[in-house]
Amino acid sequence: MQIVTLSLYHFAGPPAKLWAFSQMGLMRPAVARMEGLRFYKMMGTGAGAGFSTTPDLSTYTLLCVWDDMAAARKALDTAEPFARYRARADRSATLLMAATQTRGQWSGAEPFAVDAGTRPQGPIVALTRATLRWSKLAAFWSLVPAISDMAEADAHQHFMMGMGEVPYKHQMTFSIWDDEAAMRDFSLNSPTHGTAVRRAWDEGWFAESLFARFNLLGVEGAWPGLERFASGAEPVTDDMRSRQAA
Repeated sequence: MQIVTLSLYHFAGPPAKLWAFSQMGLMRPAVARMEGLRFYKMMGTGAGAGFSTTPDLSTYTLLCVWDDMAAARKALDTAEPFARYRARADRSATLLMAATQTRGQWSGAEPFAVDAGTRPQGPIVALTRATLRWSKLAAFWSLVPAISDMAEADAHQHFMMGMGEVPYKHQMTFSIWDDEAAMRDFSLNSPTHGTAVRRAWDEGWFAESLFARFNLLGVEGAWPGLERFASGAEPVTDDMRSRQAA
């Protein structure tokens, strides 16, 4: 079963922040060499929950797609990039996931695969990623604050972060919901997000887009908002597959 990980890193103090910023370019070769890695993206974030035109130079993320749980587990435990990031960060966390639904492309690839034995189980992770057309940047970012505020206030949403490879033009939204019904209701029926979605499609805002849903298998580490999902002392292993498909 393919495993997707999203690692979050926060850095305190100018030296650590400068190091983290520099690694957006310098760390790529080491990341690309990790065994069992199919796809990866190193991303920065915006201020607040990430949905801001002001960059947050203290927070960076690494999304990885692995052949299976064994490859993910080995890399998280022993690979140099993860060890170096953890050593410099003042806090970090990694979410482990399995895709249940995916549509679209990311950098021309279809990175996520849905295993035949995987069915949606709450909580549900929603990932949306888009490359915005230059002519649509102003329209998109004018709607972001209201959507972010409404999503953060939704009782069925438990965690949300915006991130991207290139500021303003590339945007990924990552959120955790009670279940698929709650996520879908907000996406399609909320007055802010529902309207934005319809405009985006009607007016052709995106040069490329991807929508994916995941089962959350576990969280390792500590991060504000993720406490309830933390795996604790129990490591996430391949038997999570049988648990989620039961």
